[in-house]
Parts: sequence; structure tokens; C-alpha cells
Amino acid sequence: MTMKEKDCIGVSFLKLDAAEKVTGYAKYVADINRIGMLYGKILRSTRAHARILGINVDKASAIPGVRAIVTFSDISGKNQIGMTGSKDQKVFAEDRVRFYGEALAAVAADSESIAENALRQIEVLYEDLPVVETIEQALMPDAPQIGDKGNICLKFTIKKGDCEKGMQEADLVLDGEYHTASVDHAYLEPEAVLAEPIDNGILIYSSTKSVHVDQREIARVIGWPLEKVHVVAANIGGSFGGKPDLALNTIAALLCVKSGMSVTIRYTREESLQVSTKRHPCIIRYTHGIKKNGTLTAVKLEILADTGAYIDYSSTVLQRMAIFGAGPYRVPNVLIEVKGVYTNNPVTGAMRGFGVPQVAFACERQLDRLAKALGIDPFTIRYINCLKDGDTTATGQILKGVTISQLISAVQQRIDEEEKKCKDKRIKPYEREAWGIACSYYGNGRTGMPNPGVARACLDKKGSVKVIVGTPDIGQGSNTIYAQIAASTLGVDPDCILVTSADTRCTPDSGTTSGTRNTAIVGKAVQLAMEKLRSLIMQKISILYSVKPEEIKIKLVNENPMIFIPDREPINLSKIAQEIEEDILVEERYDPPTTPLDENGQGNPYAFYTYSVQGAKVRVNLYTGKISVEKVIAAFDAGTVINPTLFEGQIEGAIAMGIGYALSEEIKLSKGIVKNNNFDEYIIPMSMDMPEIETITIQSFDPEGPFGAKGVGEPAVISTAPAIANAVSIATNKEFFNLPLSLEEVSNVLKEREATT
Repeated sequence: MTMKEKDCIGVSFLKLDAAEKVTGYAKYVADINRIGMLYGKILRSTRAHARILGINVDKASAIPGVRAIVTFSDISGKNQIGMTGSKDQKVFAEDRVRFYGEALAAVAADSESIAENALRQIEVLYEDLPVVETIEQALMPDAPQIGDKGNICLKFTIKKGDCEKGMQEADLVLDGEYHTASVDHAYLEPEAVLAEPIDNGILIYSSTKSVHVDQREIARVIGWPLEKVHVVAANIGGSFGGKPDLALNTIAALLCVKSGMSVTIRYTREESLQVSTKRHPCIIRYTHGIKKNGTLTAVKLEILADTGAYIDYSSTVLQRMAIFGAGPYRVPNVLIEVKGVYTNNPVTGAMRGFGVPQVAFACERQLDRLAKALGIDPFTIRYINCLKDGDTTATGQILKGVTISQLISAVQQRIDEEEKKCKDKRIKPYEREAWGIACSYYGNGRTGMPNPGVARACLDKKGSVKVIVGTPDIGQGSNTIYAQIAASTLGVDPDCILVTSADTRCTPDSGTTSGTRNTAIVGKAVQLAMEKLRSLIMQKISILYSVKPEEIKIKLVNENPMIFIPDREPINLSKIAQEIEEDILVEERYDPPTTPLDENGQGNPYAFYTYSVQGAKVRVNLYTGKISVEKVIAAFDAGTVINPTLFEGQIEGAIAMGIGYALSEEIKLSKGIVKNNNFDEYIIPMSMDMPEIETITIQSFDPEGPFGAKGVGEPAVISTAPAIANAVSIATNKEFFNLPLSLEEVSNVLKEREATT
């Protein structure tokens, strides 16, 4: 067979790691064992807020089989970690604990049972301090101060036009206060790490989304040169924005250094649910101004986000909340203020959508309420106001290639067809059905700052073609996407491409697997690197065979990459590589064109935007409040779809998360303690909860992306919860302002309606 250039773009090739995962051969961090390996356990605070008066490890140290105990006093570098510049968190608490489960000490022992026994023998003397459980408590004048500079730790503002004037020009002004809950990533694989000594330093295997960030943080904490710290991402059982567990990785490194032995630490599910980062719970206060004809005149938004005890990724998350606070709509006058507030709750951080799911829920609820107040339908109000080519966003960025109106039309058409098909369907007298709609857009990559993807491409002397990147494949299939991009560029099959990722010993720093940046940004770097490699290969061949480079072709013959030269028999690429007698290695970087935001939040924060519209059909039991999601129609423009099966898999998985966010998932806290710390009480959707999902794609071509592609991993989750909430509101003729829409929440609202009728 032969394959022309680009033939493997838009084709559903099998994930590179599919076979080893479905057969059970894939090794995750918890599967990696070493002879004589020690088992680490972490002593965690039993208080959410307290001074530490003393820690005594003498009894624990005397237990046979205990090989090392570390506290903050064992840190020779800096007792300081953080995903961004605000490194306000400590590896081990020193004088004060700020959340329940904060690390105080760690033990490495010959067995888990010995390590657990040693933890029980460590004596900690506390002086209890008042616990701040809510945003409202944190903002009271006499509130205990959690941060060194108070309880407001972050603030972002966006100003466009004159918001006050825009409200005066409106025929209707609508207020709304919305509340969203803290939720967990709920990945199947809890966090784990293995640290082992090697000749030139220390080697860390981690379930991480950024090996190079881990490398820098570990080196700073243990006080070693960067080149002596090596980090490798093993197979990862889900991340969804989580697993940047810097405390875990640095603690394992400290135990390894002190004991001189390999040390593994594996979280239990209960431990993970207590101490891992969460999605920010928020209080969201909107005011919209609108004309009688349905045209928005102004948006005012105030968000208070619970950061928990430390900042972690909150600076990035809250900035996105502000940027997307006006929604995917044309609004001439905007005033947005987002504040991060310290509490003694678990630390909040990055989670799929980086703060946009919270804002989208409230914004899309507002749009439906505005439509109802004006007597127009939810589709029409969105048609009137959705962003189009040439419009400016809340940050003043001029957009092109905007397809929201086409996506709305596609979803509306499919809903109309579904309703005609089901018009004679009977439901029980105490049930109601309805469709809801929600729109969103999402910027790919980091916000208004340098964001380079870096990739290497290599043809070695054995004829192997390699792609080398630093970003981990966290289960979404990015390595497969890289292989398809590389294969299309070179003109071979993806099976001919060997992908190495996320190993600081041999891969460049390509950035984190976050912000929906892998396909659009790192993938572009892969394309550029492979273009350079192809050019060099052609130059080498032209010299070897005295032909012009443009006369040389690379094609597949019986799945083998062959070189075609005029008047010669085809030559296998591996034979050419042997004749070249040297590895050809190139590196390329791609940094998308963005500009930082100014003091008013104006600028061009992203080079790529993914657009989405979702329609959700629900059935509501008016007696019990039970909601069943019957169908979701999800329409997306993510540019060129490189692998349709992986694309649809991302959407279906995201919708499952969105259903959980809408209906059932909520971290329940008391004095900072997670009360539902296992999956028997933290309720995530199961297979029987999943509706029929229909995916619609509008494939545009984004000139910045590889073969015109953009990302979909995070955008796919944003519109699900608001579409469901809008459908429930229409079905019950009642307004809802809080997530999740649990049985209690819905039945309480319905009872309020009964009491007033």
C-alpha cells in the first residue's frame, strides 16, 4: 500500500498504549517494585488550623525496621513548593498547620505496617486555632488570618467599556447569585511515587503531569543541583488537572536521600480524597444588562473563590475565570472582579476547565433567565449575542474563525428532530422532560505568557524515527496524536514512529500537560521538528545519490517506509539511515502568539479558542427530585480532528464528569475534614447513569495549529452542567442557583414552589 502525506490525519488509529493497558501489562507507579524497597507513610495533621508546639519522633525512630524519619528540620534546601510563582506552601508544616491532613513528618520502613505503627508513635503537641470553614467566615472583619498578608490572596480584574453606563442603557437588569461546590478529580489511580538512588543522583517515578516542574521543585527542596534529579512519568491512571502533588514527590525524595534506599509512597483513596487539590468552590454574583431586543449591554461579575489553605494553581485558575466571565458573548461593557480567599479547607487547584465550568454554569443560567424575562427562547438570545468574526472578547481580543452560531444551529436542528421523533412518547404524570442548552469557548495553552512547546525528532542509524517530548500522556492519548502528526509530516505510518515522553533524562521541557495545550502547541512543535528532520533527510539522500531533494519521495510499501529516487529501485529508510552513518537529531519549539493582560485585563491571552455548544435532555421526578439525563448532543469546533475516536472519547469522558458535577459530586466538609472520603459516599456517575451521547463536529482549520488542529480535552466538560441545569429549570419551571442539583437541592426547591402556590 502507499500513503500520501496527511493520510493519517483524521484517521482513528489505535492508541499506542492500548494493548498493554487492556491486557494488564501496563505498569503504573504502584506496580514498580525494587528489591529491598522501603515503604513511606506520611504523618498528617489531625487539626485544620493549629500551632505546632512540638514534634517528637524518638519513639518512632526506635522501632525495628524504621529506616528514616524526616520533618522540616531535615530539609537542606527550601521548605517551599508551588505550581506557580506563589510558592506559599511548605513540604512539612513548621510552626502552624493550615488544613486537615497537612504533612508534618514522614517515615520510611521495611513494610507498610511498620511505617504505620511508627506514625502512631510520633508525638505532636498542638495549640488549636479557630477554623475558617467558608468564604463568608474568611471575609468577616474579625476572621482569623490564614495567610501572612490576610485572607484575600489573589485578585484579578477585567474592565472593558463603561459598565455603569451599559447598565443605564439596558431595558432590563438581572441579578443572580450562584454557588458551586468543591469536587474531586476522582481518578481511578490514587497518587503514587517511587524514589530511588542512582549513581549520579536520584530518580523519581511519579504519576505526574509535569516531570520538569517536579524536577525543579525536588531539586530546590533537597538542595541538589538540577542535573542530579531525574523524574519519569510512568503510565498515569487519570489526572484531569490533578496530580501535581509536589509535596508527595519531594517527601519521597527526602526519605530516599536520608535512607539511601528506594522508597515508595502510595496514597490510599481516603488519603487522596482528603489531601489532593480540589475544584474551587465559588460564590458567583452576576448582573446582566440587556435591551428589549435581546442585545446585551453590560455584564458585571464578582467571584469569590475558595483557594483552601494555599494558592497552588489558583492564580492561573482565577485568571481564567475572569477572562471567560462574560461568556462566549458580545458584550460592550464589562466589569469583572475575581478574588481568591484563604480558608482552612483542602487546597484547591487545577481541574479540567481551569475555573471556566463554575463561571459557565452561572453565566448560562443567567442567559436562560434573561430569555425567560424577555419572552424569547434560549436559542434566540444566544444567536443574538454570541461572538462572531471581528467581535472583541472581554479582554479586547479581536476574534476570527468563530463558529458558535453554527454550533448553536446544529444543536437546535438535532433537538428539533429528536422532539419530532419523540412527540408521542408518554411519561409518568409526576415526571417532566425538557432540553437545555449551554455555550462555551476555551483558550488553549497558558494565559498571555511564554508557552513554548518543544519537540525533538530523530532518525537514528538503525532507521528508527523518533519523536521526543517532555509532556506526559496522562491517558488521553497525546503520544498517539504526536505519532500521527509526525507520520503525516514525514509521509509514513504512525506505527513507524517511536514516541518517548516525560523523562527528564532525555526529553526537553515541553511544558505541562494542562490547559489543553498538548495537541495545539506541543503538537505544532512536533510538526515543525519533523518538517526539519524530513528536510535534512532529503539533503543527506541528495548528496548520497546525486539527486535534487525535490525529486525524492517517501512512501509506504507493505507498511515499510521506502525512499523513491528517480531511475532507482525503492530503498528502505533503514538502509538509507545506515548509509548516512549518523543519527540525525533536530529540535524545534513553538510558542503561540499571545500578549499579556494589562492592568485592566486587556490583551490577547490565547492564540487558539475551542468552541462548544451542548444540548441536554433531562427527565425530572417532581416528587423525589431525581434527575435522569436522557441524551446529550455535543457540538464542537476544535479545528481539524486528528483522531476521531480519541476525540469522541475525550468528549464522552468529559460529559461523564460534567454530569457528576451537575448532579451528584460534592466534597462534604466539617471543620476542614472530608466526610465522604471514599467512592461509597463521594458519588461519581456510573455506566448506568450515562445518557446517549451524540457528537457533532464542525471542522475548521486553525492556521496556528498542527494541520489546523486545536484541543478538546478541557472544553468538552464546560457546557455539560449548565445545559443540564437549564433543562431542569425548564422542566420544573423553577430557577436553580446551586450545584450540584442533588436530590435534596431539587426537592427543596420544588417544595418551596408548592408552598407558594
